[in-house]
Amino acid sequence: MWYATALALVAGLAAPFFLVDLPPVLDYPNHLARYFVLAHPNDPFLSQMYAPRWGILPNIGMDVLGVSLLKFVEPHFGGRLILALSLFAPVVGVVAYSRVAFGRFTYWPLASGLVAWNAIFFLGFMNFLLSVGLAFGAAALWMMLVRRGQRWSAAVLLAGAVAVIFFCHIFGVLLTALLIGSYELARLLDLRRDGAFTLGEGLRTCLPIALALSPAVALYLASPLSGDSTPGTWDGLQKVFVTFAPFTVYSTVLTVAAGVVFFSFLVLVWRHAVFAQGVPLALAALGLVFVVAPSTIKNGTFVDGRLALLFALLIFAGMQPRITPRQGLLAGLVFAALIGIRTGYVAWAWIDHRHDVADVRSAIAEVKPGSRVLVARGQPGYKTAGVSPPERALPGMYRLDGHLGALLVIERRAFWPLMFADPAQQPLMVKPPYDRIAHPLAEPVDWPVLNRDRFTAEDLAAARYLPDWRANFDYVLLIDPPTPLQPPSGLMPVVSNGYAVLYRVTSAPAAAAKR
Repeated sequence: MWYATALALVAGLAAPFFLVDLPPVLDYPNHLARYFVLAHPNDPFLSQMYAPRWGILPNIGMDVLGVSLLKFVEPHFGGRLILALSLFAPVVGVVAYSRVAFGRFTYWPLASGLVAWNAIFFLGFMNFLLSVGLAFGAAALWMMLVRRGQRWSAAVLLAGAVAVIFFCHIFGVLLTALLIGSYELARLLDLRRDGAFTLGEGLRTCLPIALALSPAVALYLASPLSGDSTPGTWDGLQKVFVTFAPFTVYSTVLTVAAGVVFFSFLVLVWRHAVFAQGVPLALAALGLVFVVAPSTIKNGTFVDGRLALLFALLIFAGMQPRITPRQGLLAGLVFAALIGIRTGYVAWAWIDHRHDVADVRSAIAEVKPGSRVLVARGQPGYKTAGVSPPERALPGMYRLDGHLGALLVIERRAFWPLMFADPAQQPLMVKPPYDRIAHPLAEPVDWPVLNRDRFTAEDLAAARYLPDWRANFDYVLLIDPPTPLQPPSGLMPVVSNGYAVLYRVTSAPAAAAKR
């Protein structure tokens, strides 16, 4: 019955990936475009714009997998496989950790399917999610080997595993350190309580952990991530909101319902629940860090939302509710129903999203390979209230259609300025002269800005390619046009539909033309 339940969960969560070739996940199209470029380094057009730049970067695990896959399969099929991996990795890691921690397969870790669809997934943080799944698996391996008395073998194997996790995401390394550190600390505290703790035992515990984590420390110091950075702001009210990040889907009602059920269940079972060794310490540490952490750290965004997801996943991995069989059956039915309803809603939203994708494809069909296309949006990215259809935004967080312009790279082999090609984060660089009109890690420019004759410092910080944009771009693609539509001078509409408009740049200011 457990295996049948697990198989049903896998089949249900996988179903939406068969319904659309480009899911409404914020960063995913941009990542897919980069994988495509890296997988085809000799493309006659793209090779003039981009060049591979591999290095010690803690954010390239999915790039390695994506490049390897897209050399042999169609990009949208291979991309969905990679995206599905990011969805399943945390759930598989949770099940593996629970199996080792409690010595048997139980149903509670399968309930982590409730948080498989979450804000972090829909924002497209694929490397982060992969690293989380690997971290739970690495911690499970550590526990299994240590219990067998193979602590130094565990350290050697974990050193290799942690190095792999580092190349996926630094958060995965921190989670691995937290899980094995809290596990060992709890054991040492038990020894001290029993009067059996010795300095030698402390050293025999700490030295293998240091060995296991040393490759990640060395890689971090050799990476661009080790440089100085300015942390983001701290917002207490926002933290209250992002406690629901593990349950966030396109619907506010389903988001709140899942969160309320989860937290209510925890309140009911917490007192009598059984926790794996060290898990209470890890949960306390995650809770404390969640409270004090800023919104961004070293270009990593939605930090508190990521921490909230880790907390929820650890509850599923390291806790076992102690309830009667009848209560367990009722809880199982409730969680299964919620997982099914949420997955069904996601599937419906993805089917509806095909209309937006079709409109964008229709608009860019006229773009010739090698063209330069500026992408603008008609609605601000932070405007999520009342968005219709709902799959265009995460409630209260951000719009999810900001990177559909990446289809220009994948399907038209054209240049757009927003490709994720930051040397500190991605193994790709923009070649001259295109680098002068590129702005990696940015969002599309707001449509009204293009009507301005002069640009403020704030405008240029968000879109540094704005000066002389008419002279530097061949087309402008507008996503989700506003009403009324007032195009800037020098643009001629080529294709227009309900969701996307393609303009040809027909003129530039005289000063720009002379240059």
